[in-house]
Amino acid sequence: MNKRILHTILFSTLVLGLILVIATPAFASAHTISYRHREKVATVELPLVTAWYDGKIGYYIQTEASDPAVAMDQGVNLVPKLTDAIAAGVTDDIYVVTNYEQANIIPSAPIPAGPNNADPEYTPLWQVDLVTWNSGATPYTLRSEDDVNAAEAAGDITITQTTIVVNCPVIFTRQGGALPTADIDISYSIHNYFQHHRWFHCSRLFFRYR
Repeated sequence: MNKRILHTILFSTLVLGLILVIATPAFASAHTISYRHREKVATVELPLVTAWYDGKIGYYIQTEASDPAVAMDQGVNLVPKLTDAIAAGVTDDIYVVTNYEQANIIPSAPIPAGPNNADPEYTPLWQVDLVTWNSGATPYTLRSEDDVNAAEAAGDITITQTTIVVNCPVIFTRQGGALPTADIDISYSIHNYFQHHRWFHCSRLFFRYR
């Protein structure tokens, strides 16, 4: 990525309306073991966020944000230390388009989803990059990081990198399948949520601990 501008605080308010963060799964890893051999299955219902990955639709959830305003607005855990992940080199970019209606773009995902993930680049910690279509450019849906890079090289978009980090585990992509412990129901669309947040399709997600 070339010619990015690093901002620490200036874009918090803008990001509020662009990052769809929903709810936190309650003690997922802890309950995985304790409920494994029980007849009753503990579940939690969460909306999920539509994203573009390598030209195809995927889904993720969000549990934490490093920015106080984002965390407060979305009702997720505030974790300021998430910003430390940037210097540690364990984040990846998530591209949030500011002035055209479309889902976020993520450049990596677990392939396949679950314990056999073979993509070493995947991380659930995403550094927010704001993508703005420049005046005179004709916007179109960016479906991959390659699309983002090509649009930037053509002078069509400006990318502004922030220091906001969000924790967004990817639970489904067409390429990598679904997280083995998740049941995903995408037949129910929360239309009002989509209208409110503009940039995102929202569906139901069920975590099922076996």
